[in-house]
Amino acid sequence: MRNSGLIALEVVGQLNQISIDSQAIIRNYALEDEMSIEQLVRIAKEQGFKAKIKTLSPLQMSKYPLPCIAQNKDGSYVSILKIDIQKEQMLVFSTQQKEPYALSFQEFEDSMNARLIILKHKMLTDQIKFGFKWFYDQILHYKRIVGEILLASFVIQLFGLVTPLFTQVILDKVLVHHSLSTLNVIAVAFGAVILFDLLLNLSRNYIFAHTTSKIDARLGARLFRHLISLPLVYFEKRKVGNIIARVRELDQIREFIANKSITILLDILFSVVFVAMMMVYSVKLAFIALGFIFVIAILYFFVTPKLRQRLEEKFQMGAQSNSYLVESVTGMQTVKSLAIEGSMQKKWEDYLGKYIDSSFSLTNLSNILSGISGALQKLMTLCILYFGVGLVIEGKLSVGQLIAFQMFAGQFAAPIMRLVGLWNEFQQALLSVDRLGDILNSPTEQMNDKAITLSHVEGEVKFENISFRYAIDGPEILQNLSLHVSPGKSIGVVGRSGSGKSTLTKLLQRLYLPHAGGVYVDGVDIRHMNPAWLRHNIGVVLQDNYLFSGSIKENIAFAAPGSSAQRIIQAAKVAGAHDFISEFPQGYDTVVGERGSSLSGGQRQRIAIARALLSNPKILIFDEATSALDYESEKIIQDNLKSIKAGRTMFIVAHRLSTVRDCDEIIVMDKGKIVEKGSHEELMAQNGYYNFLVSQQER
Repeated sequence: MRNSGLIALEVVGQLNQISIDSQAIIRNYALEDEMSIEQLVRIAKEQGFKAKIKTLSPLQMSKYPLPCIAQNKDGSYVSILKIDIQKEQMLVFSTQQKEPYALSFQEFEDSMNARLIILKHKMLTDQIKFGFKWFYDQILHYKRIVGEILLASFVIQLFGLVTPLFTQVILDKVLVHHSLSTLNVIAVAFGAVILFDLLLNLSRNYIFAHTTSKIDARLGARLFRHLISLPLVYFEKRKVGNIIARVRELDQIREFIANKSITILLDILFSVVFVAMMMVYSVKLAFIALGFIFVIAILYFFVTPKLRQRLEEKFQMGAQSNSYLVESVTGMQTVKSLAIEGSMQKKWEDYLGKYIDSSFSLTNLSNILSGISGALQKLMTLCILYFGVGLVIEGKLSVGQLIAFQMFAGQFAAPIMRLVGLWNEFQQALLSVDRLGDILNSPTEQMNDKAITLSHVEGEVKFENISFRYAIDGPEILQNLSLHVSPGKSIGVVGRSGSGKSTLTKLLQRLYLPHAGGVYVDGVDIRHMNPAWLRHNIGVVLQDNYLFSGSIKENIAFAAPGSSAQRIIQAAKVAGAHDFISEFPQGYDTVVGERGSSLSGGQRQRIAIARALLSNPKILIFDEATSALDYESEKIIQDNLKSIKAGRTMFIVAHRLSTVRDCDEIIVMDKGKIVEKGSHEELMAQNGYYNFLVSQQER
């Protein structure tokens, strides 16, 4: 029986996309029986986890990151995957059960000793979680520039004091004493202030726009780099349209930053200067102005949850319609073939209608808020004038002071009202950050700092006690599977759909990580290898290969863009593609179109084979590579198969059993297990499952 503590640690590692080499741990620690909880913590720390032992109740446990590891009273361990407070139960994985199972809080307290290991991987915790803190850290890269922007903003605010003060002087001094000379001096000074204010504003805005462009470029580069570093599972669980919609949220953030959002916030911070000036003139009028601003703030505080809800609804409706549009355009040939344009149009209009409804609901709420805010601002002006005139009549204020106060109040309210106008965009930006966080906070394929790269690959492959499931609470796709392949051998992999054939090849490429067991290339566990290096040494040809826009030459040399024309032609000859390429007027410079639309299926497949062969991989995978081809195209590839296999370890996954007939060994899979293996003749002589499959196809 395997060590339950190591299995629990493997489960936690799998959910965090972290490789745990249990065999190496067993060898290093000479483990035979269950280990102590302190020893398991020490091993977890050596695997890069931050691990702590805590004694927690189920309710307290929900406040800590999951999955975690719990110890039974008998000393064995389980992984706690999820906790449902409302149902008072948790999802648990144990070595004694093949599938995760629900455990009530009471059952947990009865069977567990309440000591848990709380785990979080250092590679994940060391990464800065994407959020507004990320922008703050990026802004700190430009401390000097930010300092200049702050200084310019402060000076601009000081200039804002000039207009009300000049107005007061004109009303109280110039008009009363009919002093034209004083007026001329004020006019010249005011003109100089306006010119300086203009130049300072232009400089500040230029510096700010330049800085935000740099931050935008950093974020865009980081986003794509992180996106292509995510494991394959991330993309398999999400629709293409939904991922694209999240990537496009970058535009919302860019627009919000470009709208001088930070300068508006700076204006609000410096508006305390105007509040101070208002207090100097009249405390009573100042509190009237502050009271109205407070009412506007309270209004938005209570409406914000509803606003965020409608923004989220708009995004979800937009993502749905976007996904549907991508699916429709991608599957247009099927749409035309089935003549279902009418039903597709109706479904699109349904999605579009929901999006428009959500957009209208959001716009209507925004208009109501803006209208109420505008009315309150006008009411504030009226109240200031009403009570201010009373103070003038009482002799507590001059006319000039009242007008100056009114202007100060307007300058104080202006940035607040601009923020009101941008409140929707601010909430949209917050949601955009959350949506981008779904990408940027998802763990990437982990790169080991001590990743192994072999100087030479022989091509020996070994699967050792492999078990795999797509989701931790899903069924096992592969069950305790073992297979050894010597260098240079060709292996046929057959079986009914869903038996785990393609999953096996994806494990070899490290596109998936097994939840138990290991995959070895030349005796080295691939979990210790650099994934990019490993995949560069494995050629893969799928049933439906993706050709990128560009020429045939560019597509063949996609993984090795510096390849010589001679190497490209040689790979095309081995793949049986050179002859038809030579018939094109542009030869290897022929543009293939989007996804290779200008080529036939057989031509695309042979170009894909040439692409896989160009780097001269020692391991080659054909995953249903010929199943969709016509007889002539398949025969061309089969005729070239001998030269393709030469000097390589090859896996051929196929439904057509004639494709694997000449393989050195054929493995027959069913329900995630190898049920038979041997040569074609040996398997036919066994009169078993393979013989049955052959007889079915020959009918």
